[in-house]
Amino acid sequence: MTSPDYYNWGIYQREKSRTGLALYDSDAQLSNKSARTKWFGRAAMLIGLCLACSTLLKRHFYGFPGTPGADYSVGDIKWWSCTEEGSAPGAECGYAIVPLDYFNASAGVAKIALGRYKAKGASRKGSVFLNPGGPGGAGKRLASAAGASFQRLIGEEYDMIGFDPRGIGETEPRTQCFPSPGAHSAFIANTVLERGYDVGPNLTDPANRNHLIQLQRDADALWQTQFEICAETMGDTLRYMGTSTVARDIDFITSLLDGEDALINYYGLSYGTVIGQYLVNMFPDRVGRVVIDGVVDAIAWATLPSYKWERYWQTSTDVAYEMFMNDCAKVGPSQCALAKSDNETGADILRRVEDFLENLYYKPLAVPKATVPSILTNGRARLFLLGALESPSSWPSVAQAFDQAMQGDGTAVLDGVRDAQYLSDLERSAVSCNDNKPFPAPTPEEVIDEQLYVLQHVSRFGLAVVVSEPDAGCQFWPVTPPERFLGPWNHTLRNPMLIISNTADPATPIANGKLVQETLGNSSRLLVQDSPGHCSLALPSICTVKAMRAFFADGTLPEEGTICPVDASPFPLHDAVYAYSEDDAEIIESARHAAKAVFGI
Repeated sequence: MTSPDYYNWGIYQREKSRTGLALYDSDAQLSNKSARTKWFGRAAMLIGLCLACSTLLKRHFYGFPGTPGADYSVGDIKWWSCTEEGSAPGAECGYAIVPLDYFNASAGVAKIALGRYKAKGASRKGSVFLNPGGPGGAGKRLASAAGASFQRLIGEEYDMIGFDPRGIGETEPRTQCFPSPGAHSAFIANTVLERGYDVGPNLTDPANRNHLIQLQRDADALWQTQFEICAETMGDTLRYMGTSTVARDIDFITSLLDGEDALINYYGLSYGTVIGQYLVNMFPDRVGRVVIDGVVDAIAWATLPSYKWERYWQTSTDVAYEMFMNDCAKVGPSQCALAKSDNETGADILRRVEDFLENLYYKPLAVPKATVPSILTNGRARLFLLGALESPSSWPSVAQAFDQAMQGDGTAVLDGVRDAQYLSDLERSAVSCNDNKPFPAPTPEEVIDEQLYVLQHVSRFGLAVVVSEPDAGCQFWPVTPPERFLGPWNHTLRNPMLIISNTADPATPIANGKLVQETLGNSSRLLVQDSPGHCSLALPSICTVKAMRAFFADGTLPEEGTICPVDASPFPLHDAVYAYSEDDAEIIESARHAAKAVFGI
């Protein structure tokens, strides 16, 4: 564990500050100078095209997404019936015009893409903003496509408001450093940023360490190149994508929708919990009903370089991995393809899977029938399993795909890794690097030694997370945001916040939820869901949903120490009979639909 100074950074700094106001990073100045292809050779051509088009892209960005134009004024908001495929009947799409820079009116405006699913009945209580996480996840669709499901989880008396945060989805300006998603895919194709880190089985072998250090040198050069391209194509527009600005957008749009005195209501998952923690600490007197689910440690997010996150954030990853294997053993070969007999244990299956991963380090598997033919490497296979741990409902199909790979056909696994890439450009980096307090550039040796510690003492998946959660390289970030919130994180809130954590969340461990609860004290309450998977939507829980509905209805908090069971199994028994009331069955179905909207599962 780290020292108390880390977890209470904002608290101690506030005690040292005579003003007692929120602290912002004012002395950190970064230099401003600073369809995947089969053929890797095409990457060089596309990057050359990207640089050649930089002037054109600059003109494009500054011509309208950076400042949407004279036809828009700050405070404009417009709605129309959604017409996109998959939109729910009655859902509305629209936008709000907000200041591009809340500290410089001359900077222009931003256009925030919105979706709305209106409250039912005459007892409307206001708006609830929804965020699916990421960063990089577009949230407009949560209302436009799944508003009815979220309303069933939250309360019919609220408008559901989905929004695409700064730089993401349909919001303008967009983060677009490369000419197209294909150009970005070509740039990272078959590099460590796409295929992952291949880790040898002997973590104390100096040769393994040297190999990983060279991969880290490659990764650093790739990040530096990407960010220099981004500086060339987007310039200062990159400054406006951070979470502090997103929190101000929610505050601003709440006033447009519900009035200047309205309270802010919010439900955020995964990275959306970072937005939630910024919101309640930047606007503590405006907190209405706020729920964060699958909690990221916002203090570390803002103040530690990303390579130091894993030792704290992966503490539940291997717990979920072992649960996957144990559940597979319990149901046996009839339902889990990785099981080979009815009397083997989860440890037996895990050992067989790890042996296969070890062999891939020495001999990658040829995969000629994949959508993009390539090889299944140790790093790619580990990335596939990591994604599976976040989604327990996928475990039967994941087990089948991985068993096929172990039999010599890696098609489903390689396609699965490829399909999991949800980013089209550097929209995630534009958030995380604008948020992260600048730090001295670590050497590749420092990074790898930290990651080797994680691999030996915390989780087998430490280096896989570095690739699946691409927040690295911020030492090369070329711009400084107008605002970077760094605490304090322990404000007394007008209304308490509800925190939801799973017991075995592989991405955001329960320790993070406990940390936020301890930091906010009586201004929060922690609800625990007894399940694997990322966020409570990973497996439906009637208990969790009813607690959340009660909280949104009138602020009722669950009893301290409440632990909610789940109402589904990763491997449902074929002959099992579940008796639910009509109301409870609706809750389960709505939770599954909401999970599909958030995670695509």
